[in-house]
Amino acid sequence: MAPNLGCNYLYMAPAMMVVPLFVISIINTFVAGPPLETLVFDAQNAVSLAYMQTKVEDSRVAIAISPRAAMSHYFVFTCYVPEQWKAPADKPVPLSAAVKAWNGGAREASGEALLGSASHAGDASSEKREYGLQLLQPLAGFEHYEIDVRAGAPGTPAKLPRMEFRLTYVPPRFTRTQTAVRIFFCTVTLLLAGAFCVAGARLEGAGDPLQPWIALILLLLLGVNDPLYGYRVARLGSEQLEAGSTVVQIVFSAALFLFWLVMADGMQRASAKTCCGFYLPKAALVGAYAASACALFVKHGRLPDRLEVSSFASDDVVTTSLVAVLIVCLSLICVWLAFLVLRVTYHLGWKQVEYIYTDREKSFIGMTLVFISLWSCGLVYRALHGQRGSWLMLQLPFLALSNSYLVLLVNAFWPGVESSISASIAANTADDVGEAERAGGRASHKDRQGLLDDDDDEDE
Repeated sequence: MAPNLGCNYLYMAPAMMVVPLFVISIINTFVAGPPLETLVFDAQNAVSLAYMQTKVEDSRVAIAISPRAAMSHYFVFTCYVPEQWKAPADKPVPLSAAVKAWNGGAREASGEALLGSASHAGDASSEKREYGLQLLQPLAGFEHYEIDVRAGAPGTPAKLPRMEFRLTYVPPRFTRTQTAVRIFFCTVTLLLAGAFCVAGARLEGAGDPLQPWIALILLLLLGVNDPLYGYRVARLGSEQLEAGSTVVQIVFSAALFLFWLVMADGMQRASAKTCCGFYLPKAALVGAYAASACALFVKHGRLPDRLEVSSFASDDVVTTSLVAVLIVCLSLICVWLAFLVLRVTYHLGWKQVEYIYTDREKSFIGMTLVFISLWSCGLVYRALHGQRGSWLMLQLPFLALSNSYLVLLVNAFWPGVESSISASIAANTADDVGEAERAGGRASHKDRQGLLDDDDDEDE
């Protein structure tokens, strides 16, 4: 990679981020296909497929699922009574469903595990709830699953009402595309991180103190790209690896927030940055965000899509408090960062004094604004189209956006580039001073300062 190509990122950053998004959108549409597929059947007839078989009885329906080569990540099971099948005289009966799993051909030999359950009382106390059940089950490394749906109270079976069943899952074609793209991103990130570290090791003298930040964010990006994604799919799911991947994403976002705050605030301070006055408030705010996000994930979990799963609903005080803390931390980070960026642009464009920032700082402002704008557009799209696997469909665009942004960031902070920029500024300063002296005037080195001095506002 050629370090710092001399591009003006204020103009090139949009193109260099939008083009990968366009390519990924084509891959999502024509290669990956839909992120979710749904199989619809009822309780009146048995179904026999390569990956699913049903056994129908008067008071029970057993649905056997073999996810290998057919589905990945999770499946959602729903049973309900369609409106056209409802009759005023029908009285709801109690319903219950349980998900069991085992490995091997015979469950008696390997033993089975109870993974989840849901129930509906079918009486007046539950009349506010929609009559039916829904279960979201992440794949947990088992070869076989069985969904056991029963009607009636325990010990007193009742006739199962006429119901419709839906099984929603992630198809293998979409997962294979995800795996291939993630392998490509992981390879590029490894090569980029290796080249960046080698360039930093070869640099003579002290490097930029922000370059270790870039190296750390690159390593976290490798975790965000999820190099174990294919392994997790091949072993039919892993709750531990899924949780680790989510925690890495949270830490990656926290590292980006902290880097943005330090960089944007550092552009305004030419004096020494103290630990307590400069770094500690930023680290405390970002740390509170990361801690609340991780605690919320551990406490409540994160659904892979905006599917309304009633059995997973939780309105407890702890979850509500964690959500409130997370929202407050994110709001404060966004307001603080917006203030710092607006202050930088105010000094660049609205004041009559000439403030000269380095190319690196201008590049950081330009490409970060583009990155945040595109990311916000993706979040708005997800909010407006939050069903049918929108989060799964947006995973690759978000990954492409993050990887292209880090490539631009690495290029701007490439070891040794800042010294050449500083030498260029010093040469320009000397030329301006010489021209001013030949013209009989005076020139001040302070007016050619790369970073804004705190005393400038007082001089005015």
